[in-house]
Amino acid sequence: MVRALLCYDIEKGGVQAVSILNQIETVFPQLARQERKLALLVLQHPEKVQEMHITELAQAAGIGTATVTRFVKKMGCADYSTFKVQLAAAQGIQVPPPDTGTVGDQVFSIYSKMLQGTWAQLDMQQLEQVVAVITQARRVYVYGQGSSGYTAEEFVQRLIRMGIAAFCTTDTHMMFINASIMTATDIVIVLSTSGSSREVNEAARMAKANGAQIVGITGSPKSPLAGLVDFAIVVKNANFVDTTRFVNSQFASMYALDIITTMLLDNDLYRQRLQGTVELIMDRKLHHE
Repeated sequence: MVRALLCYDIEKGGVQAVSILNQIETVFPQLARQERKLALLVLQHPEKVQEMHITELAQAAGIGTATVTRFVKKMGCADYSTFKVQLAAAQGIQVPPPDTGTVGDQVFSIYSKMLQGTWAQLDMQQLEQVVAVITQARRVYVYGQGSSGYTAEEFVQRLIRMGIAAFCTTDTHMMFINASIMTATDIVIVLSTSGSSREVNEAARMAKANGAQIVGITGSPKSPLAGLVDFAIVVKNANFVDTTRFVNSQFASMYALDIITTMLLDNDLYRQRLQGTVELIMDRKLHHE
C-alpha cells in the first residue's frame, strides 16, 4: 500500500523539499496498474498535464476521474488543483523540451533530462565508497542482462585495462555458479533498470550471503534490487522520460559508471596501466596498417 506523501501548497507559502515528480518516480513500482498509466503520462509530459482539466487527463490516460482523484491524494495532495500547482513548481527545475527545433534538439532535450535527473539523485560520497570497495576487492563481478549486459561488458573492459580482476556475467546460470563461490573479498555490481529481475536478484542475494558486497545501479529506488544491496545507486529511469521514441535505456547507468571510472583513474597505478593498454593498442594498429 502506498503511503500518502506530503504535498505542500506553494501558493500558501509552503516549501517543497522533494518535487512531486520525484515522489511519483519513487512510488511508481507500488502503484496499481491504472495508476501507473496515469503516473507514466505525468512523468513523461508534466508540462502538458498541468494544463489539463481532470477529465481531459483521465481520457488521455484511459482511466476514470476517480482514479485521478485517488492518485493525487496518494501523492499527498488535497485535490487535483493542488497537484497541478506542485506540478508547475516541479517544472521550474526541469529542462524544458524545445517548442520547435531539429530532431537533434529533441534528443538533446531527452538526454539532458536523463542527466539532470540522475545527477540530482547521485550521492558522491556513496560513489567514493563504492570506488574504495572496488579498489580493495580481489575480484569484481558485473551482472547484467539484455542491454544492461552490454553496459556490463563495457565497464568490465575498463576495469581490466586498469589491471583490476573483473568478470562480466550475463547468463543467470553463471551468475549462480560464481555467486556460490564468492567470499568477503569479492564485489558484485548489478546493473538493472527495473531492479526486478528475479533470477539476477536471487544470484546477488546468494553472493551477499557468502560475504560479497553488492552494488546495485537501478532506475527504481523501491525495487527488490535496491532493497537487498549494500550500495543502491539510483539513476534516472528512461521510461519516465519518453517511451514514444527510442531512448538509450543505459544512458543514465553509463553516466554513473563514467563517474566511477573517473574516480578510479585518480589512482596513479590504474591510470598508468590504462595508458599502457592505450599505447599497446595504438602501436599494434600502426604496425598493422
